[in-house]
Amino acid sequence: MIHALRSLRKNPGFAIIAVLTLALGIGANTAIFSIVNGVLLSPLRYPDADRIVALATPSTPRISGGDLMDIRADGQIFDALSYYYGGEMGVQVPRGAEFTGIFFVNPDFFRVFGVRPLYGRWLEPGDLDRAAVISLPFAERNFGNAASALGNKLSIANRAYEIAGVVPAALDFPGKANVWLPAPETPRNLSRTDHNYAVIGKLKPGVTLAAANARLQIFQSIVAIPLRDRLVGPVRGTLYFLMGAVALVLLIACTNVANLLLARATARSRETAVKAALGARGWHIIRPLLMESAVLALTGGALGLLLAQLGTAFVGRLPLPRLTEVRVDWMVLGFTCGISLLTILFFGLAPAWQAARVDLHDTLRSRGKLGGSSPRLRNALVVAQIALSFVLAIGAGLLLRSFLTLTSVQLGYRTEGILVMYAHAPARSLDEYVGVGRLIETLREQLNALPGVTSVAAAMGLPTGQYGSSGSYAVEGKHRLAGGQNLPQAGFRLASPAYFQTMGIPLIGGREFSPRDQYDSPFVAIVSQALARQSFPNEDPIGRRLQCGLDAPSKWMTIVGVVGDVRQQSPASAPAAELYMPLKQHPYFANELQVVLRATAPPESLIAPVQQRVRALNPEIAMKFTSMETMVADTIAKPRVRMFLIGVFAALALLLAMAGVYGVMNYVVTLRTPEFGLRVALGASPGNVVRLVLGRALRLAAAGLATGMVLSLAAGSLISSMLFGLKPADAITYAIVVGAVTPMILLAAAIPAWRATRIDPLTALREE
Repeated sequence: MIHALRSLRKNPGFAIIAVLTLALGIGANTAIFSIVNGVLLSPLRYPDADRIVALATPSTPRISGGDLMDIRADGQIFDALSYYYGGEMGVQVPRGAEFTGIFFVNPDFFRVFGVRPLYGRWLEPGDLDRAAVISLPFAERNFGNAASALGNKLSIANRAYEIAGVVPAALDFPGKANVWLPAPETPRNLSRTDHNYAVIGKLKPGVTLAAANARLQIFQSIVAIPLRDRLVGPVRGTLYFLMGAVALVLLIACTNVANLLLARATARSRETAVKAALGARGWHIIRPLLMESAVLALTGGALGLLLAQLGTAFVGRLPLPRLTEVRVDWMVLGFTCGISLLTILFFGLAPAWQAARVDLHDTLRSRGKLGGSSPRLRNALVVAQIALSFVLAIGAGLLLRSFLTLTSVQLGYRTEGILVMYAHAPARSLDEYVGVGRLIETLREQLNALPGVTSVAAAMGLPTGQYGSSGSYAVEGKHRLAGGQNLPQAGFRLASPAYFQTMGIPLIGGREFSPRDQYDSPFVAIVSQALARQSFPNEDPIGRRLQCGLDAPSKWMTIVGVVGDVRQQSPASAPAAELYMPLKQHPYFANELQVVLRATAPPESLIAPVQQRVRALNPEIAMKFTSMETMVADTIAKPRVRMFLIGVFAALALLLAMAGVYGVMNYVVTLRTPEFGLRVALGASPGNVVRLVLGRALRLAAAGLATGMVLSLAAGSLISSMLFGLKPADAITYAIVVGAVTPMILLAAAIPAWRATRIDPLTALREE
């Protein structure tokens, strides 16, 4: 080891380049593995976490209330079983109103997770509509500390709840939950056709997942899924894809260092030959080279671990589940040590093997060759680098083109200049709900008067928003809502007057909603073009009547308008049938809504005056703000992150590949210095010499690109599910990447080519 350190110290430039190259490869792998470990591999932080499961049907992550009661009555599978529902809504506390995650759970919910309350107690069967438990951050934010929160009250939907307990930080389910309220032991809806309830349970000791699923088959094909898989399922493919990408970067880094070591071994060929002539054999020749490889790998691993800390901090800002559990722990340290040792074997064995095959006769005559296959091996490593970097470049190109296609689709509405306010007004009785509708109209009038505001509307079910509903509808003369037949489906949206104008959704026919559409007026509706095509092909839907299951009892609604289609869920979602209804005619759903303001001023500049006017009307209304552009951007955050990270890895891979090409061509120029000197002496022009060098580089590039193209086409299925609007074998992407990579490789060879033209023929021939 001491000898290896001394040897590397004599050539610090080589050592620094090799260590930095390995550090980049190992650091990128360690950073991504720390994410994969924390998000996908580590068990949940609950006792017996492997026994906690979520229930689902093949088509939805929820089950029906009737099936829930049957499974509970069966009693053979679960120690504890709980349903839950909720989301972000308004809560009133002594310091004011705020939006937070509020979920209704039955008492078994806390038994599923097996944790003890930090202060106080859990919910009990007699706590319905009386008690609540809260998270530690919520307690500290609103009451100073957890102990002080006990016994205080908070209000939700005009009902007061006494704080009975504080949840420890370990319990953070469902995501963003801060308040847990008691739900009835028996769900209100026991229909077996309505899958309304998210359900979690803890398996009995000794009951395996396979046994549980076999037993659940008698309950309408319900399946149990490990809760960890439910949480991380949507990001598993993306993280494994990134893990594969950084593995390619590490391979490229290793081949680069292997090339550097081969060049170093060639430069030390006389030293090796002398050792062999003096009787050194096998291990005695190989050991110093392997020790140098070990020093480089371990130093690169240590530096890579530091880089991984920075990379993990960056990735920690990404929209991924379980990010609080991501850290560089012993598992990550073991992974770093493991790949550091693997790199020793990968890039250290080839130079050592070449050294063991030293040709004493040629080397001692100063011909400088280290075994006849060394140039071929170096060329093969460069071809491998180019091929692997091409694969990453193709992946980055496909994701970039896919993302650009995604961001350029027509949404059906305009996002620029719109401030969005989520508002939750407390209400419980019909009179209170109707009063909220009147208050929203007053608020709209006041906000319309703000400087720079051009239009204001309110809605339940804004595109890409948190609220909304969907279900069946019936057309008069064609269906009966309770007829048991296969009914058409649509999204249900509530909207105020001026909604379509504010959102920029075109009115195709008929009229928008007006102030005349009150609760005691004839019920009306507006349909999207997709719904018109679905239920009224080749006819005018205006004047036809339909009803839906949003309200009970449902009323017939006359269609008064047709509007353009919108991509409701995200830019990647296809436009679907939408049924719009006036807010005031469906008051029970009108207190949790979004107020949208279109303005010529920057949206964020309107937040303060809007807050002031809302608090003046009703200080108990909880508010939070965003913009329409931010909401749409959030729906495509995952493809954006994927594109960015793969782009970074591809750029790093190309830089390493360029370094590899430079190293090989520099070696070739050094090896062929006498030849180039002779050519110049015989009259060859600098251009002839440049063409010789660049021609060699071009052949390497062609071999690498051809190999990379075959690998990319073979691996196309791995990325197909991540693309939007194009196929993995997209010819335009391949052409662009080939056109971009080839000049970069030739650029890397240009410096050695230029150096070849500067060779002095007399000096070169004298040295030969």
